[in-house]
Amino acid sequence: MKSNVIRLDTGAQAEDEAMRAAEQARDEALLAADEVASAELARARLVRKATVDRADIIRTATVARAEALKRLTQQHDEQLREAEAARAAASRAAEERYGSLLQRAEDVAARAVEQAYQEELAAAQRAHEEALRAAEVAAQSATERAQAIKTAGALRAESIYRAGVERATSLRDAVNGYEVAVLEASQLRAEHLQTALRDHDAAMSHATEAFEAAFSKADELSGAAFNEAAQPDADASAEFEGVPTPAAQTS
Repeated sequence: MKSNVIRLDTGAQAEDEAMRAAEQARDEALLAADEVASAELARARLVRKATVDRADIIRTATVARAEALKRLTQQHDEQLREAEAARAAASRAAEERYGSLLQRAEDVAARAVEQAYQEELAAAQRAHEEALRAAEVAAQSATERAQAIKTAGALRAESIYRAGVERATSLRDAVNGYEVAVLEASQLRAEHLQTALRDHDAAMSHATEAFEAAFSKADELSGAAFNEAAQPDADASAEFEGVPTPAAQTS
């Protein structure tokens, strides 16, 4: 009959070795957990720094865009006010020229009528003094008066027409100048807005790239720490598989 009894000293030695292996595995597991925690803390710090940098970049780009919009709006308003002032000045100048030309035409017509009237009085006086030629002189005087009035009316009409043409031309030039000024101001504002939007998009892209790079670096650090922590656990499991469990059996 063969005995299967394990010696007590051999079982105690195996138990001590198992305890030492367990303590060593526990220490290695604690060390690996500390390394993983340190890696996670470093990753969290990198993520926080990348997030703060991205927020600062976005805030700076947003402030710059708002200032650019404010400046462009102010420039646009100033240009519109200048164009409106130029238009008003041109219209006022055209009205003043029209009034001056109209007054000049009225003066010419009044002088012509006054001259015709004086000539008619002189003719009437001569007709009164010369009774034989009264009818002929009166007819001639009436004809001259009618011609003078007609001429004065034609001059007045021509002066009014020229003044109206000049006024219409001045108003047209003023309106064209105002439209050109408004168009240039709008185009300039659109170009500045487009430049500001491109700068904002570039800043946003740069912030996103920096954030993604930092996040990828943090993931790489975290993955390396987890791999190092898994290796001691595998070694400890292999050591436990080769250690016998102390027991006493009899047959």
